[in-house]
Amino acid sequence: MTCVKCSSSSFRLSRFRWNDLERLALLQYPVRCRNCQSRTFAGLPLALALYQARRAKRVKVS
Repeated sequence: MTCVKCSSSSFRLSRFRWNDLERLALLQYPVRCRNCQSRTFAGLPLALALYQARRAKRVKVS
């Protein structure tokens, strides 16, 4: 997946908003580009991988 604004492939999870419920029903979760901060939606498998990576990073730091 690449960002449509800056062509980066680096993303992080975005905060969930109530109006995102429709997209969640389509198995899409909000993500944000790390370079340009644009918000888009990614498939649930990618979002879960980002969540697991973030969680693993927290465990190593603590």
